Order: sequence, then structure tokens, then C-alpha cells
Amino acid sequence: MKLIGRRSVASALRWVLGFVNVFVTFAVVFTALLLLASLVMPDFAAGFIDGLADEDPGMGLLLLNERATFLAAFVATLSTWWILNRLRRMFLAVNHGDAFERANVGRLQGVGLGLIGVQISAAILAFTVPKGIIADLDYQLDLGAWLGILIVFMLAEVFRQGAAMRDDQQMTV
Repeated sequence: MKLIGRRSVASALRWVLGFVNVFVTFAVVFTALLLLASLVMPDFAAGFIDGLADEDPGMGLLLLNERATFLAAFVATLSTWWILNRLRRMFLAVNHGDAFERANVGRLQGVGLGLIGVQISAAILAFTVPKGIIADLDYQLDLGAWLGILIVFMLAEVFRQGAAMRDDQQMTV
């Protein structure tokens, strides 16, 4: 199997990312609706969180940590959607044989920003999700993930230099 072009590995990966993107899009819409419901109807949101945690629904006002839970879940799903779309566009450029185009620099930086959003929302979720929803949610700073984010930004600069070299080569007669 070839790596680029039609019916290649890059094409298959782009198709798989598109398939996953459909489900992530539904998750983004669902978490956005939950966040909106928590702002409009606090009792519904409190009951929803308590129901997930198998606790008696509290009839008081929605606590700040429950709204933060919905916000962090929305940011996590939106960041995942953002990352998937940037990767799909990069695979499309690779399929066309133009990996070092200028647009891929911005796409890689967008992937890095999306990964930062996922890491920050994971930290917020670890501190705001009630204990009954997820049994063992203990946040530990993942140094590997943060180093991976730095590597993505470094690769964006490599792609910037690669795009400049490609432009210089195309201008050479």
C-alpha cells in the first residue's frame, strides 16, 4: 500500500478521522446543550449531574463546580473536534503531495492549541466531576502530554522552514 495519493494510508487515515469526527460533532452539540441548560435551568443541570453520580438530586442552585464540569466537557469535545479537523486537512494536503504548504504550519499550531485545551479541560474535570460519576479520577500532571504539545509547536516551525525551502526551490530556474 502506498503512503500518499489515492487509496493510500493517508487517505485511509483521513477517512477514519472523518468517521470519528461525526461522533465528536454530536458530542460537541450535546455538551453545548448541557452547558446552555445549566445556564438557563440550574435545577435540570443539578439533577443531571446528581443522576450520573447516582445520588439524590439536590434541589438547590447549581454549584459552580457543576457548571465548570459542563464547561470543561464542552472545551474538551470542542478541542477534540478542532484537532480532528486540522489533522484531516493536513492528510488531504499530504494526499495531494504537498505536505510542506504554508497552511499546514497554521494547522499544526491549531493542533497544539487544541491539545492545550484538552489538557486544561482534563485538569478542570478532575477537580470538578463528582466522585460517583468516574470511580478513579485522580489528576496527575502528564509531563509527556505537555512535551508532546511542545513537539507539535516545534514541528510547526519545521514545517514553516520546509515551506520556505519549497518556495525557494520553486522560484529557482
